[in-house]
Amino acid sequence: MIELTDTARAKIQSLVDAEVVRDPALRIGVAAGDEPRSPLEREYAISLVEREDKQKTEIAINLDGIRVLLNLDTSNLLSGATIDWNEGDGGFSVDTPKPRFIPPPTLSGNPGVSGPLADRVQRVLDTLVNPRIAAHGGAVELVDVSDDTIWVRMSGGCQGCSASAATLRMGVERMVKEEVPEIHEIIDVTDHDSGANPYY
Repeated sequence: MIELTDTARAKIQSLVDAEVVRDPALRIGVAAGDEPRSPLEREYAISLVEREDKQKTEIAINLDGIRVLLNLDTSNLLSGATIDWNEGDGGFSVDTPKPRFIPPPTLSGNPGVSGPLADRVQRVLDTLVNPRIAAHGGAVELVDVSDDTIWVRMSGGCQGCSASAATLRMGVERMVKEEVPEIHEIIDVTDHDSGANPYY
């Protein structure tokens, strides 16, 4: 569910009163040039348009009398978001839910991967990666480390998610390589076909 703050509602009403728009709809999409970035980090473009400007690829939702136009991917990414009006910036803004950390599951009988390199990678997963993807109910677990390669398993909302490859390559891999430059390859060993609750 998306929420509109009272400030955002007041701004929309003021634009209607000023006849800037007659029958308004708030269009929210991924900012131009932001594809195909990971869902870990998104920038949104928000504009006020006429309701009749709805495109064929968009869905319309009603937020207590305010129509919002979204494409299907954006509607999933914005679940739980709050739309506000920022007077200083002169525009609408999106505040997505703060990540809730979900610790990755441990394999039964697997004591975990240890060693200096593994510890550094694990620290990146614990402090940078998992807190962000926890908002989508996902987690990434370190399975093994060998020389310049690590093996990871994705779980929760990431297991079977259609965006898991983008999350891995453009989110997880980028953050791990920035913090641990010795790592050159990340291999995903997740059984995505058996994902019980993928995030779409």
